[in-house]
Amino acid sequence: MSEMVTKRRSTHPMKIVALLIVVTCLTLFPFVVTNRFYISLVNEMLIYGLLAMSLDVLLGYTGLLSFMHNAYLGLGAYVVGLFLIHVAPSSLWLALLAGVVVTSVIALPVGWVQVRTGGLAFALLTLAFGMMFYTIVWKWYSLTGGDDGLMGVPHPDIQVLGITLGSSGNPTTMYLLSLCIVFICFLLTWRIIHSPFGAVLEAIRENEERASFVGINVRRYKLYGWMYACMLAGVSGGLFILYRGYIGPTTMSAFAGAGVLMMVLVGGMGSLWGPIVGAGIFIFMQDYISTMTEHWELFVGLVVIMLVLFLPRGFIGLGDYLTRFRKE
Repeated sequence: MSEMVTKRRSTHPMKIVALLIVVTCLTLFPFVVTNRFYISLVNEMLIYGLLAMSLDVLLGYTGLLSFMHNAYLGLGAYVVGLFLIHVAPSSLWLALLAGVVVTSVIALPVGWVQVRTGGLAFALLTLAFGMMFYTIVWKWYSLTGGDDGLMGVPHPDIQVLGITLGSSGNPTTMYLLSLCIVFICFLLTWRIIHSPFGAVLEAIRENEERASFVGINVRRYKLYGWMYACMLAGVSGGLFILYRGYIGPTTMSAFAGAGVLMMVLVGGMGSLWGPIVGAGIFIFMQDYISTMTEHWELFVGLVVIMLVLFLPRGFIGLGDYLTRFRKE
């Protein structure tokens, strides 16, 4: 067990090259495809990809299932929106910081309660707390706008070291900001997962009792993993409200939470980049099929079922499947 906790996995140079190619292509995308609709669509994929990656930290690496992780995206989005409306309409970075801090403060006591359970009980508690947050933002009309949502959120300028890079209301500028923050969060998360801390999380996932037996404080590490995942969700929420300029309670619903879980399953758990790809696939299917029929949920569900049945490891398992197929 000690070897498992302290081991560090090397990264294949080809993976680094592939990552740089993908990031370069995404950076050039808004300058090649200038249609605002497609820029906004890929921006949404990036934001939900970050949310799905944060859920993968829980599900894929710690073995904790959260049914309504999207509630913490909603909390971050509401806090950032309220901060920009009532406190400082031009302070983008302070608003994002406030969103992450408040989301973390709310997630701490929730996580403290949840990590004292495990398995199905943990999952049901995430559903219970998520529904509670959903009801609060739906009923607290004077603060959140109720079922009408929070509207009229300002679009502050994006400033770095006193230099104005553009307005967050500009789709291309907002896209590049999202890409930059998602990339930084990905690198940070990759570094954490490939550290002794990440190895401890995987040890808890594989055998919680054995991890506790060798001296690991399971509850503490589960709480650390929970808090980090919620912080990432808060970041995605801040990007979401800046991108859309609006947030409604449906974003925090159980149906939306199931969609985020599907993104992780489609992309593949335990890979970080898999859920980001899964988010892109899921949002593309949702957008494309919804233009063909109003019953798009039925067809998206069927596609996801087929993917889970024939690619149980998700998109990341496609390479292994093709390799075995060629050998046969």
